[in-house]
Amino acid sequence: MSSLPNENNSIPPQEAQQFFEESFSGFLIADEKNTIVRSNNRVLNWLGISREEITGKKFSDLLSIGSKIYFETHLSPLLKMQGYFDEILIELSATAVKKVKIFINAKESVVKEDGSKLIYYTLVEASDRMQYEQNLQYAKRIAENDLEVERKNLILREQLIAVLGHDLRNPLSAITMTVEYLDRFITDEKQKNLIGVIKQSGYRMNELIGNVMDFARTRMGEGIVIAPQHVELKPVLEHVVEELKFLFPNRKIEVDLALLDPIFCDADRIGQLISNLLANALTHGNPQSSVNFTGQHEANKLKLSVANDGEPIPESLQIILFTPFKKEGNRPSKNGLGLGLYIADQIAKAHGGTLTCTSTEEETRFTFEMEVIN
Repeated sequence: MSSLPNENNSIPPQEAQQFFEESFSGFLIADEKNTIVRSNNRVLNWLGISREEITGKKFSDLLSIGSKIYFETHLSPLLKMQGYFDEILIELSATAVKKVKIFINAKESVVKEDGSKLIYYTLVEASDRMQYEQNLQYAKRIAENDLEVERKNLILREQLIAVLGHDLRNPLSAITMTVEYLDRFITDEKQKNLIGVIKQSGYRMNELIGNVMDFARTRMGEGIVIAPQHVELKPVLEHVVEELKFLFPNRKIEVDLALLDPIFCDADRIGQLISNLLANALTHGNPQSSVNFTGQHEANKLKLSVANDGEPIPESLQIILFTPFKKEGNRPSKNGLGLGLYIADQIAKAHGGTLTCTSTEEETRFTFEMEVIN
């Protein structure tokens, strides 16, 4: 029995021989005419033949009809052209009824001194790998189906939110108009207070519906829609402040707005942003202290800030403040669903601006900044 090729003599011949015979992979060595000169035990076991029976056979004679044709028309020419091929799935014809699927690799040796070459074949049984790949494909299809079902459910839920928010506005508008009408004729102080409570609730409900609808739009990929134009922003923001003073009659809001020139923006959306920030500050800030609202329009930048003192926001919470359903602090909120800051941040982004938060023992400050187009 001839020894295995060992060109650099780095592996002792005995160990190389043992590896060749006992490997879980099949090894074949053929001459230039693809006549088999060596085979290890793995290939013999697959085929159910002896070493004497396989020696002298053509490699293609070991294959099923389909694989034999493919080998002779594609693989053999490829091997002669580039000197190797790898990871090709073919069938060994073990018996008339049994086929063994294998992955085959082939490589020509360097030219020997007599000018001849050998061909080294490595064969790996494919059944386990094919079963794994089939299971992987099956699992992928299941995951894709589950993902598609979840995607459809998500779209349905968000469409439902949008429709519900839209339809709630109609009866709310009727309630608001009726209350405004009654307020003009009622003089009794107790009844006036009750009317005020209904107005406050109507304002808050309208704000919540707006936030829910805006959230649904952002989740469905539409984003916050803005209609910018050159507008005097100061009166819009002062109106927002007056509304919130009405909702929080026992709180003080200090206002300093240096906004003289028209600004290209969606004034209603900016008003919504500031309303959310002020409501957040009034809800979570120190009730004994005032909330400070400042605004500057200098050069080509608009800067609006809302600040309050009180318990600082933990750093762990600051990094997720602008995500949906997150609230300032680990306490129940009087300010709705936890969408206010998320919607405010989306409005800032829609204007090409930023909304940031800093919170220390001295104060918590939210700042909106955007470049202004003249």
